[in-house]
Amino acid sequence: MELWDRNTSLKHIARALGRGVFCALVLPLIPVFLFSLPLSPTLALIGSGLLIEYGAAPVGIALGLPPLFIFYVLVCTEIGIFLGLFDIFDTIGHTYEPVTRFLEKSRRFVHQSATIERYGILALVPSEILLGVYINAPAAWVLGWREDHALILTMAAYVFALAITIILSIGLFQVYLPGMVPS
Repeated sequence: MELWDRNTSLKHIARALGRGVFCALVLPLIPVFLFSLPLSPTLALIGSGLLIEYGAAPVGIALGLPPLFIFYVLVCTEIGIFLGLFDIFDTIGHTYEPVTRFLEKSRRFVHQSATIERYGILALVPSEILLGVYINAPAAWVLGWREDHALILTMAAYVFALAITIILSIGLFQVYLPGMVPS
């Protein structure tokens, strides 16, 4: 793996942060301004999504945001986190020699594992549900999987978990806090 100079590294870090911020913050705010949705609850949902991922769905429901909008905001946030992390790790891997050596050793070690060889990139699905994107993006990078394939599998698992969380949250709010969520 070739090492990048400082200017190239800084350009890639800026690009990574730009992609992450655009997906996680800018895209969710577009419908807020287009459809006059409340800004403060949306920002609270974005912040919650950055911390607790699909667990932020009940926060959005409790704040009175529409379920489809909650789904959209949290999917955008998750994509932003994944893209930003993956690109930052990639930049670090191309910038620092110790990280490059660690990456090469890790890939050799992991590919000796029968489990990884058997399931491969499909292991990202349960990993997303159980551990989250903060593990998936670095794991996909360390294992050398393509960013687009890893993102698709991560998002498939995330969308599944998010849909279930939204449905259960609406149901539980309707049972335990009637009138809080419109029927």
